[in-house]
Amino acid sequence: MAGLPMSSRRDDARAYPMPYADSAELTLRDYWRALLAQRWLVVGIALVVLAIALAVSLLMPTKYRATSTLQIEREPMNVVNVDSLMPVESPQDRDFYETQYELLRSRSLAKAVVREAGLAAEARFKPLAGKAGADYDAAHSGAGAGAGAGDDGRREHVEQALAGTLLQGLEIEPIRNSRLVRINFDSPDPALAAKVANAYAKVFIDSGRQRRLEASASASKYLSERLVQLQQKVEESEAKLVAYSGQERIVSVGDDKPSLPAQNLAELNALLASAQESRIRAEAAWRQASQGDGMGIPQVVANPLVQQLRAEQVRLQAEYRQKLATFKPGYPEMQRLDAQVGELQRQVNGEVLRIRQSLRDQYQAAARQEELMNQRIGTLMDDELDLQSRSIQYNLLKREVDTNRQLFDAILQRYKEIGVAGNVADSNVSIVDPAVVPARAHSPKLMLNLALGAIFGLFIAVSVALVRFLLRDPPVA
Repeated sequence: MAGLPMSSRRDDARAYPMPYADSAELTLRDYWRALLAQRWLVVGIALVVLAIALAVSLLMPTKYRATSTLQIEREPMNVVNVDSLMPVESPQDRDFYETQYELLRSRSLAKAVVREAGLAAEARFKPLAGKAGADYDAAHSGAGAGAGAGDDGRREHVEQALAGTLLQGLEIEPIRNSRLVRINFDSPDPALAAKVANAYAKVFIDSGRQRRLEASASASKYLSERLVQLQQKVEESEAKLVAYSGQERIVSVGDDKPSLPAQNLAELNALLASAQESRIRAEAAWRQASQGDGMGIPQVVANPLVQQLRAEQVRLQAEYRQKLATFKPGYPEMQRLDAQVGELQRQVNGEVLRIRQSLRDQYQAAARQEELMNQRIGTLMDDELDLQSRSIQYNLLKREVDTNRQLFDAILQRYKEIGVAGNVADSNVSIVDPAVVPARAHSPKLMLNLALGAIFGLFIAVSVALVRFLLRDPPVA
């Protein structure tokens, strides 16, 4: 820089009218003076960038954006179950909604939209469709395929080509913190943009409904086949149960009721307790009656005949003692009275003996009845144990029958529910706002582009001016 002519150094000094100092001592006023000194350079660069932004904006193709808004629920409205009519959302459903968004962006859905909207016949897509068809014909000429297969393959190839172009103009815009999503489609033709956006919404709803119907039909087919198998298993298990119960003579009286031997055993246990009580009373009465002369037996005391005979005996004994003062014992009248007293005593003894025999018979009958009941209870206990042993296999067969029947009933109920739900053909997606033909172009945004061009142009111009200022040569004295 020392070899520059003096005139050039003076020009630099006039361009930066300030004393020279190193960059560590520069202030904002120094930078401002540098920008003012190069203001025409700054303005020129800013205008050039602005002109470039204007030219680019004018050269960009005009595109119109049509938007249709969808509401996507996690599950469709539950028409069958009234208790939970509306679906319940969960915070962990992000993966579900991301899946829905990717389905909206999928190529298969784009191909369905091409078919639904008939885009191959649209002026915008007709050249591309013709070129794709020609390419397919050239690639498959002389392949020997049938006419029907060739037409289907050609149509598939054209739809594949148009789907790629269609996806370039598609934008899926989820609305934060909501179940809404916007389907945006950009096209130079405003009517075509609205047509494609509405076709996307319709095809997406139809495809979801179709998937549900196919899933319902597949589930119904599977369940119907499963029902036939389960019905056969139920019949086979019931036949085994009936055959085994007939072979082992097992009679079912109910799931919550004991078996017949168990019921009889319970009844006999109650009767045995009563029989034991009766035997104890009879045994006590007999033991009491078997001791002494038997006159203190309650049955004897309460017997009216014995009491009558005893009273007559007491009267005759009193009469005998009274006459004994006058007559000797050998006197006929005295012998007659003594014979009558003896006869009454024999009658009393006979009646007491009869009561004793009755009490003994009652005791023996009660003991026999108790013994018979014990024997019957033992027999019933053996029968119950034998029944329990034979019921092991019976219970296994019955449990198999119950399990098969419950499974059959559950699948039958599910089959009916799927049939009803399939007939409803509900959908978890609904159109909130259909797309309308846009009145204004979406891009290019001229004012926005000019504003950005002015900002970036000014930034570039200031940057250039400051770099020139910082790279200047120091002025000479």
